Amino acid sequence: MRVAVLGTGTMGSAMATRLAGQGFEVYLWNRTREKAEALARSIGAQVFPSPWSAAERADAAMAFISDDNALLSVVADMRRADGLVFINSSTVTPAASRAAWRHLSDLGICYVEAPVIGGAGDIRQGKALFLASGDRGCLRSASRVLLAAGETLEVSEEVGTAMALKLAYNAILISTVGVLGEAIALSELYGVSPALLGEVLKRTAFSEVANKYLPRMLDPNTPVHFKLSLAAKDLEYAKRAAFDAGGSLPIVSAASSLFKQADFHGLGGLDYTKVSEFIRPRRAS
Repeated sequence: MRVAVLGTGTMGSAMATRLAGQGFEVYLWNRTREKAEALARSIGAQVFPSPWSAAERADAAMAFISDDNALLSVVADMRRADGLVFINSSTVTPAASRAAWRHLSDLGICYVEAPVIGGAGDIRQGKALFLASGDRGCLRSASRVLLAAGETLEVSEEVGTAMALKLAYNAILISTVGVLGEAIALSELYGVSPALLGEVLKRTAFSEVANKYLPRMLDPNTPVHFKLSLAAKDLEYAKRAAFDAGGSLPIVSAASSLFKQADFHGLGGLDYTKVSEFIRPRRAS
């Protein structure tokens, strides 16, 4: 089976590597061609100059794009392709996902939204969880690709629901990291070490949070698993999705403001757990 991976950032690269290792023929496109070419050399894939040139030769296309505008730009490049399956594994707003679905459906393209729960390592190990929505026939057509990298939870046949669920999950995850950063700062203001805070958390329902995230927050050499700038974007999208449906998310809105400020102050390229570095220095002032 031939799969075009559109976007070779952290997640797209992991998916392309996994698919190639599972015997799929992989085609690549990335806005920065050099990144795609480096990946192609390591996994034996082909690189194409545009999203459409990669997708037109494939049985399925899988998008890992940064935001709404980037997704819609890729979708706008598609042409008539009856039978092509387009799997959107980007984290975007439900409104953008529905716009992509409407446009691609008019081109005869089967659209599935399938955002990922888990990181690049989960994809490489075949342990990712894909939240999938779309026409049942389209979901069936996409299943071979998705199951190559993990398991699939079918949310509904209504496009937008899986994306809303992914944003809801990310809102919990990212906001929790923000609150943990503030807890570290509060402890330090009174001379209590983060290690002692961790010992308390490990004796409670928050033990897994402490074990997984405290080391990442405190280690100055933490690698980037999920960019802070993308975390800020996801919180903004969660807030926007609620507004579009007539609701509001006051706690998520506060977390969104925190991460946006950290991004503005130059931390956007760091792992999102490093939001703590934006919070903690304030104790000195």
